[in-house]
This record gives sequence, C-alpha cells and structure tokens, in this order.
Amino acid sequence: MMITVLIAALLAGLSLLATAATYAAAGGRRGEAGTAPLTVAGALLAFAREWLAGLALLAARPLPARPPRVGDARRRFALLVPELHCGSGGFWYLCRRLRAHGWEPIAGLRRGASAAITFAALDARIRQLPAGSELVLVGHGCGGVLAHRYAQARPALRIGHVVTLAAPHGGSAALAYRILGGAVEAVAAALPASEAACVDVIAIYSDFDAWLVPVDDAYCPGGFNIAVRGVGHCAILLSRRVADLIVENLAAPAPASSSIDHRNSEAPGG
Repeated sequence: MMITVLIAALLAGLSLLATAATYAAAGGRRGEAGTAPLTVAGALLAFAREWLAGLALLAARPLPARPPRVGDARRRFALLVPELHCGSGGFWYLCRRLRAHGWEPIAGLRRGASAAITFAALDARIRQLPAGSELVLVGHGCGGVLAHRYAQARPALRIGHVVTLAAPHGGSAALAYRILGGAVEAVAAALPASEAACVDVIAIYSDFDAWLVPVDDAYCPGGFNIAVRGVGHCAILLSRRVADLIVENLAAPAPASSSIDHRNSEAPGG
C-alpha cells in the first residue's frame, strides 16, 4: 500500500513539475486563455490544487463507477468520456453536480485502444437509454476530442451538446502526450476528416495546463470556447467554477430535435 502511495505521489509530482515548466515557458504567450500571468500566490495555489487533483484522480481510477439510473423519471443523460488510460471515476465531483441539476451521468466507460473501440462502447451505452432521452457528451482531454468526433459521426443521435474539458482539438506537443506514444496524433489519424456534421461544442480549457502545448490548440473552431485561469489538467475535473460553467451552458436550449432516436443510431464510420 505504501509503495502504491509513493508511486502515485511521484507521478503527481512529475505532473506538477511539468505544469510549472510549461507555465513558466509560456511567458506572455497565453493566447486567448489569459492576458496576464498569475500572481506568485495564485500560481502556488494553482500548483497545489493540481497536485492534489492529480492524487485524487489516480486514487479514483480503479474505483467502480455508480451505475446510471435509466429506469426512473430522468430523461437527461450525460455520457462521460475520460482522458487516455483513465476511467470515469475521475468525474466523481462533476457527477455530483450534474445529478444535482437533473442530469444522470453515464460513467464506467474506460478508454479503449482505438477510436473504433471507444465508438463501439459509446454505441452500447446509448442503446441502453430510453428512446426520446436528452443526451449530452462530456469528455476530458483526448476524450473530449473523441466525444466531438463521435457526435459528428453519429448525427442521427441528435446529441444536444458536447462539452470538452482541456481537450487538444488542434493537437498538442506536450511531454505527457508524447510519453503516451503520440496519443494525440493517433487519435486524430483515426477520426473522420469531415467537419460537415454540425455539433454544438462547449470547449472549456485553461492556460495553466501542462498537457496543452501550445494552449491555443485547445481552441475548438466553430465551438463556444471558454478560457479559465489557474486550473490544471487534472484540477479542471474538480473545479467548482468549471462545474458551474458546465451546468450553466447545459441549461441553454439544445439544437432542435436533440433526442435519441434508436432507429438511426447505427451510423456508418464507427
């Protein structure tokens, strides 16, 4: 047990150091995510939150997810797509906030080895939902990119919103993704090139993120982009400010006919 704790602390510490180095290297080049650096006190607080969030997400990774309640009166579901090699346990705080505002999170999805495997898993989850339900997707990191492209590849599902958190929509040269074997490039290569399908995307990202290099590549063309400051890649899942933004934007009217139609849920290309 002690060895596991030490390994988790080491990994979180390395993530923290990468965040510090990335943030310092960015200097004044923070793009749309912020016009001025954090104060010394603000940066120290942000580093501490990111380190603690990293430990919390590592601890939550093996935990079983709460099964969705599909048999009650709820008809609004949020399908969660985690970061690479992560589980949906890391969404535990956001799940609490979503449930408090009438959304039932669908967790338990673990990122597969390819976009096709993930798309098939999403198809299976959605087939379990009642017809006529309102559906949104919430993805973290590369999971956000996959959620976006899944909605594009499944226009017949009429997904209301896609919320992406710290997603590398334009790619990322970050060390973390390079260590994962060119993960961003592999995901991009497996995704459809067409942008024809219109998807309502709410992209939330921060300049204080060692996984987004450069930060401008987190910008989603055609989406509603929201930049926050002082929130790291892990901490974005545990931020009350970010959770409030998600809930607020999900309350906005969804596109017309944004409900599940199982008759057309088997779109090609998955």
